[in-house]
Parts: sequence; structure tokens; C-alpha cells
Amino acid sequence: MEPNPYDPWTRDDLTENEKTVLRFMDEIMHGDNLALLDELVAEDYIQHTPGIGQGREGVRKYIQEVGHRRPGRHDWRPVQIFSQGDMVILHKISGTHVFADFVRFNENGQMAEHWDVVQPHPEQGYDPMRPSTENLDRFKKLFDLD
Repeated sequence: MEPNPYDPWTRDDLTENEKTVLRFMDEIMHGDNLALLDELVAEDYIQHTPGIGQGREGVRKYIQEVGHRRPGRHDWRPVQIFSQGDMVILHKISGTHVFADFVRFNENGQMAEHWDVVQPHPEQGYDPMRPSTENLDRFKKLFDLD
């Protein structure tokens, strides 16, 4: 793996909201501390990921029925994290997928709304910090341009 100068685990300038997103991912989504959900996630949480229910209970049900059953769920790493106002964006890799999570916080410092983008790793041995080399085949296939 290429070195990551943006690694959130090594930064000392994270906002409280960034720390909360990392804690949620590390201890709840990729960990085993489901009890922490009540502290970090608002009861009226708004979910924009298709298929996951609304509110804190929708997140809990997803984690119990799917999230905690995913192969390799403990194998994850944050790549970059950004915040502006009440919004945080986390770029992470886990198992065989790449994620971008967008989280809005409420006035109580709880996660209140969530959007995401998920894709399989684009190539074998994917490293998000390695500079790419030109090969447009994947994009031509994606957009059916052959």
C-alpha cells in the first residue's frame, strides 16, 4: 500500500463530527458495539441509502441483519475525511468495496442524515493512494461504448 498523508487515524486536527463518524464506523459498523448507536445516531435519522429503513431503528436493523454479517467487515480503513459546517464526508475502503459516506449532524452532535456511494474495488489489489495508469476499458464498458 502507498503511504497515505491524509490518513484520518494519524491526524490531530479532526473536528468532533469527524471523530464521531470514525467512531461510528470503527466501533459500530465495522466493530461490535451496537449499544453505542443510541448515543451517536439521532432517533429521527434520515437515511437516503435505498433499502435501509428510517430512523435509528432502521440503521440498527440494517446492522443486525446485514452489516454485521458481511464477510470481512472488520477489515476497513478510512482514506480521507472532510467536514464543513454540519456535514462530514468519509472516503473509506472495506473488504471488496470503496465507499463515500456523506453525513449531516444535528445540533446535539448526533448523526442525523446519511447518503452514500458504494462501488466494488475497480481492480484487483486496489489501493486508493496509488496513482493510476491510463486504461479506458473499464469506462468504455461502464458506459457501453464498445
